[in-house]
Order: sequence, then C-alpha cells, then structure tokens
Amino acid sequence: MPLPDPDTASPPPSRVAGLLSLTLLTGTVNGVSRVALPLYAASLGAEAWQVGLTGGMGYTGMLLLALPMGAWIDRHGSRPLFLRGIALAATLYLLLAGSHAVWQAVLLTALLGLVVPLRAIPIHTEFLAILPSLSPSRAGWNRAANMTGMFFLGPAISAAAIAAVGFSRVFAGVACGLLVAGLVGRRVLGSVTAGPAGVDAPLAERVRLQFELLRGHADLRRTMAIDFLTQMAVAYFVVFGIVLAVRVAGMPLQLAAGLVTFQGAVYVVTLLAAGKLVARLPAGRCYRVALALLAAECLLYGLAPQPMMLWIGAGLMGVGVGVQGLLSTARFADMMRQYGRGRIGGLTAVAPPAGGVLGAIGGGVLSQHLGIAAGFLALGVAFTLAALLPRFAAPAR
Repeated sequence: MPLPDPDTASPPPSRVAGLLSLTLLTGTVNGVSRVALPLYAASLGAEAWQVGLTGGMGYTGMLLLALPMGAWIDRHGSRPLFLRGIALAATLYLLLAGSHAVWQAVLLTALLGLVVPLRAIPIHTEFLAILPSLSPSRAGWNRAANMTGMFFLGPAISAAAIAAVGFSRVFAGVACGLLVAGLVGRRVLGSVTAGPAGVDAPLAERVRLQFELLRGHADLRRTMAIDFLTQMAVAYFVVFGIVLAVRVAGMPLQLAAGLVTFQGAVYVVTLLAAGKLVARLPAGRCYRVALALLAAECLLYGLAPQPMMLWIGAGLMGVGVGVQGLLSTARFADMMRQYGRGRIGGLTAVAPPAGGVLGAIGGGVLSQHLGIAAGFLALGVAFTLAALLPRFAAPAR
C-alpha cells in the first residue's frame, strides 16, 4: 500500500519513529566508520595524506552528488536511491574487510565516500518533507539522532569492537548494520511523489533549475550561507580546538578531547529541548542569538584560551549551533513545501560539507601561517558581522 503523502497528511507515529531510528542507525554506522577507516589505513602503513584522504572523502561525495541527488529524488523517490546506496556501501565494506594493502583501503574508502549521499540525503529530505505536519518541538530530532549515532554511539562501538575482534570483522559488522538499515528504510522512506515541473527533463536541466532557484531566492541563499559559516566554525573547532587546548592552555589530551564531546552533548540537548521555544520567537532574533553565541565562542578561543574559558566556549558553541540548526531545518522544510523535495533536499546538502572542508583545510593553511588563535579570531569577526547585518541575520519567516 503506498505511503501517505507527507506534504499533505500527518504521518503516523510509527513512521516518524521509523525515520528517527533509521537516522540513528545510519549515524551510528557512519560513526563507526569515521573512527575505523583512518585507523585501518594507518595500521596498514598509510602515509599522513592517505589517512587524511580516508577521513575526508565523505565531504567530497556530498559536494559532488548533492545537486544530482536532488534531481534523482524528484524523479525516482527517496526509497530506491537509499536502497541502492545501502547495497553499494555494504558490498564495499565487505570488500574492505578482505583488503590487505594501503591502495586497496584508500580506493575502497574513496568509493564509500561517493555513496554516502545515497544514504544521507534521502533520509534528510524525507524528514524535511514531514516536518511541517509535526510539532515544532521535533524540528531538531533528526539532527539529534544523527549526532548521537555519529559522535557518541558509533565511536564508542568502534573503539571497543576494534580492540575485541579486529578491523575485518568490524567492517563485516558495518555491512550487516547497513543491511538492517535497508530493511528499515524500505518501510519508512517514500517512493516517487508528485514533484515540481521539469522532473522528466535531462539531469543537467534539473540541476540547472536548482541553481536557478538558488539565484532567485535570497532567503534560501541566506539560510545556506549561515549553514556554511556555522559548519566551517564547527570543523575548525573540532580539528584545532583540541590542539589549542593542549598547546596553549596546557590541558591533558584526554581532557582536551572532552571539549568536543561536551560541545556535541550540549548541541544534542539543545536540538531536543529548545525546538518549541525557538519556534515561538521571531526568527531574526533567534538567528542573532545563535550567531552571537558562536561569535562569543570563537572570540573566547582566540583571545582567552584558558581551560575555564575553553569549556564555556564549547558550551556556547553547542547552544549556538543547536539554535541555528533548529531555525535552518524549519526554514528548509517551509521551502520544500513550496519548491519540491529534490530541489531543496539537494541544495541543503551542499553548504554543510563545503563549510566543513573550508574550515578544516582552509583553517589549517591559515593556522600554519598565523596561528590557531588567529583562525578563531577571524571566525569571531565573521559571526559578529553576520549578527549585526539585519538582512543576513533575519531571513523572512
């Protein structure tokens, strides 16, 4: 029996629970991989650039395929694309379990990065499609489920499993987890729905329509720009915040790594607890608060890198990113109702990985020449300007 159209009907609670479970499961699989893949490459004797490549291919896949994925979702639906992505990824992980050379691990990891969008974008698009019919308090639930799996459950499982059974069995287990995700996705993801005009056009034309929408929709550009800037700051914080804490603040490595965990925990709590409050307040005011909190975190890390200030800054970032995530999710869901799943679903997947790449790689170049604190100061100035510019910080509601 076909699923009800989530754009016009309230989804049954079982479908919402299924989508969140699917997000948690795929986030956990991604979290296991984020830890296991670079460690496996290093255990085979990979050089530093090869280890870095294994950690960055997920971003590359999202950047390359985000817009085509939007076009394909409009034409084929979320479910078929997700199931193909699951089948491809499970096969690659099984091949990875039998690999014993650095070049094999790097090649298979690169291919795995390219199929990440086939799993991630359909789930995200499906949740945005049903969000207008849900309570505002649930706007952050999907991101919270993904974060919990990717940054808490996944790394913990990965570390314990690698020590207990080794890399090959871990990768085989990941393949099994993906197959379970495929069974869940088959039940909760939608097939083809009525899309906007042009879904039967050639792929290049459908991608062009997405660029045309972006060029003509100022609110979409602003929301994506805020997403980009926020993810750039998060990536810089994750990569260089720990280094700053150890080298400048003199914190032990284990305690310094706790800054990232603390920031992630505050972020998840904000997503789960603040949805209803954020929905009641004017969007412009909430955006300014989020941008001001992110500016404060960056300035604290740039000007006062002492242990107490670093903990306070990590907490401020968790709240700021959470509030920004709630606002952007709601905005994208509203736009999806107007312009269709694929066009918005694909576009929303572009800014976060682009910001992540620039924050990590561009931040590394800046830090090498001017120091880590200078990178945080530059981000602090950018967030301050963003908070003060009325047209930037107050997208239309």
